Amino acid sequence: MKAGTWIHRAAPAAGCFAIALLSAAAARVEPSAPDSVADKMAQRAQAMLAALPGDLSARATTAHADPERTLWAFGPVQRAGLAIGALDVGQVKALEALLDTALSAEGMTMWRQVRQLERELRRLESTPERVAAHRDPDLYWLRVYGDPDPAQRWSWRFEGHHLALHVDCRPGRTPSITPLFVGASPGITAGQEARADGEEIEATVDVLGALNQAYQAALELGGDTLPGSEAPRPRDIRMGPGGDTLPAKDGVSLADLSPEVRDQLTTLLTTYLELVDEPLRAPYHFDPQRASAVRFMRWGEGGLNGARAWTLLTPRFALELFTTEGPNHVHTVLRDIDRDFGGK
Repeated sequence: MKAGTWIHRAAPAAGCFAIALLSAAAARVEPSAPDSVADKMAQRAQAMLAALPGDLSARATTAHADPERTLWAFGPVQRAGLAIGALDVGQVKALEALLDTALSAEGMTMWRQVRQLERELRRLESTPERVAAHRDPDLYWLRVYGDPDPAQRWSWRFEGHHLALHVDCRPGRTPSITPLFVGASPGITAGQEARADGEEIEATVDVLGALNQAYQAALELGGDTLPGSEAPRPRDIRMGPGGDTLPAKDGVSLADLSPEVRDQLTTLLTTYLELVDEPLRAPYHFDPQRASAVRFMRWGEGGLNGARAWTLLTPRFALELFTTEGPNHVHTVLRDIDRDFGGK
């Protein structure tokens, strides 16, 4: 596989995350059976914790009933837990081995790109008088809730700027992985280590442009069911921290869109889901027999500059993509109200 091939094979990935920056080829691994995913997570979490001295292990763990388990953020803020910066090389490898149980090969490449962007943001935002210390690739935190044992319920979280992954494990059930948030800024940089070539930049713009075309079709078919121009434009993703309900079912039914637009939106969802291991993404595919129950919504003008929002909403889950400053700053989130943080 040529470096960066996954971005071109599934072009909407560039639109979702705008992180087609590092030339990193990753071999796809064979998917595991759902029960072995949970077992592997428990084994690697145990190995990770065993690699830590007592003080670091204490920072990495807390009770499953801790209320902060269901609090989350995607900004450059402090978290509870154990930051990567406190780990040595071997401990970082143990942490990434745990991450690899939830993320696919593409997802692991994404994580390294998101972390690399923090270095770029520090460079861009620092001045001779002040270093942008809050932009730090070592400020990503692990937190384990409960005892990682396949025979009982436990959870783990990995969070930092522009990445939020929440995994819940319980016996007899495939682990849940929502809320799942991925962002990117700057998506297109001039850095030597984080450089998007012209083809990748063009792919980013083309994908968002295609979604705008899909919006035009939705506008024609949806009529007054779409938010009018007087509706307040969201400041950011609506399904962010603190939200516990899916958005209202505005927009247009997927069944009423052309096959080309349906394919584009289905590919958008599929590309996002390909960041996680195959068994974990199984609950989040469209049912072709229930296309009328899937809604597509968009906010913003026809161009790509400024704030824009796209939402795919099903009866069970929703995917939302938001560009805060145009295609160079993207926020994307998957929410499943019934299974967020493992559900009840």
